[in-house]
Amino acid sequence: MTRHFQQRTFVASACIALVVSMPIYAVVINPHGLGQVLVYPYYTVNGNNSTLLTLINSSTDTKAVKVRFLEGYNGRDVLDFNLYLQPYDTWVSAVVESGDGAALYTNDASCTVPKLPSTIVSAMAFSTNNFNSGSTQGADGGPTGSSRTREGHIEVIEMGTVTNDVWQTSDSLKHHGDATDCSQVLQAWQEGGYWRSNAQTDIGPATGGLFGSGTIVNVPVGTVQSYNADAITQFYAEGGVGQHSAPDALTPNIASATSLSALVYTGNKVQSLGFKRGIDAVSAVFMVESLANEYWTGGGTAARSEWVITYPTKRFYVDPYYVGQSAQLPFEYTYGVTQSGTAVSYTDVRWVQLDREGKIAVPVCLAVGSCPSPRLLYDSQIVTFGSGGANGMDQLYGPKTPSNVLASNLVPMNLPASSPQTGWAILDFHQGQQPTSPLRLLTDTSGSKALIGQPVTGFWVTQLINGNADGKGILANYTALFRHKANARCINISDSSPCS
Repeated sequence: MTRHFQQRTFVASACIALVVSMPIYAVVINPHGLGQVLVYPYYTVNGNNSTLLTLINSSTDTKAVKVRFLEGYNGRDVLDFNLYLQPYDTWVSAVVESGDGAALYTNDASCTVPKLPSTIVSAMAFSTNNFNSGSTQGADGGPTGSSRTREGHIEVIEMGTVTNDVWQTSDSLKHHGDATDCSQVLQAWQEGGYWRSNAQTDIGPATGGLFGSGTIVNVPVGTVQSYNADAITQFYAEGGVGQHSAPDALTPNIASATSLSALVYTGNKVQSLGFKRGIDAVSAVFMVESLANEYWTGGGTAARSEWVITYPTKRFYVDPYYVGQSAQLPFEYTYGVTQSGTAVSYTDVRWVQLDREGKIAVPVCLAVGSCPSPRLLYDSQIVTFGSGGANGMDQLYGPKTPSNVLASNLVPMNLPASSPQTGWAILDFHQGQQPTSPLRLLTDTSGSKALIGQPVTGFWVTQLINGNADGKGILANYTALFRHKANARCINISDSSPCS
């Protein structure tokens, strides 16, 4: 009994010491799904898909929230607006096809500025302004048409709680039956309005408690895939007030974190790391050395698999608008036009596909020049399996046809089909394809520790087709979605040993 008690005491003491040694406020992805910031890894309107979004305020506070849609090439804003949520309020919306691009509508009563359309016919079209030459950010070399808005990802940033300190703004947002009177917050942002002159009026500290989900629906095909948004908590330093801004402002964004520390799960340890910039602290919680997930292809159900891989912070390391002409680690190349005439910011990766018995299912490209380098090119992209040519890498700068499941046009990699046709794969981000390529590092404030890899999120989607359901010749489609699994690693820069 004494020995067991001593063991428990040691474990408890170690846990207490770990908690005490960590900063009270540090950016972390909340495994329970609640946060001040949400990242939705993917939206699409390609191939008859629509994307349905849900955002819920689980707290007792009224929230001011920035909702931002980012296109998939370079993460430029295509739609920004402010959303005001009452306590326990839910907001729903749909991203739908609109001509060559995407658009948003909602029949929800929650207040938005500007007021959003309530029908699919009048849906608000996503804008091309932030990647055309006449915009504040300027052209970036990528496509300039509305088709660029058709797929990407979404970030939701809590800007603060809405109070009654001066203008009783919180009370003005209360529901009246099934409707909400949004006139006060709309007027507050108009010329002469109190938020137009001082956006922090009636705004208190951000308190978190947001969660949300995305659902990709294809009505003609009869498929649906759903995911939970990544939830970042302690985005703001303790007591910090978020930046409440005009609806079309580029800030706050995911780089606006005021917490300069991050808690990162590496193997069986939790690392507490400090950084000089908020964006690095946020990137740290998404940093992975490698991603792993399953794939199903072919077979009697004509299985198809695609991986969504999104970089939620990449634009702040590669977009010339933010970094000039030099990319910042853990990225190597700014977003710009290549010799092929396509604008990308590419990352060489390594990959391995294994069967269910743990054997390598397809040859691994290790020798320089033995096969084309697998590359990721975009802010959000799709990796396909068994959809390309003989070597599986012939889609280096975009597919000849859209991907099979999500109908994406951002497909930089098609991994070869294998035999057997089911298994799992690993994508390795820690250095380039060349054995001599330097490690990709995100270095902490001390300069002695670093996370290896790149900041990514995403999921695997699979589609199965049964042409003879119940033996009656009935066509049935089935889909499923699974979040990626990740390995994160922290090293001591001096000798590459694991961080203690």
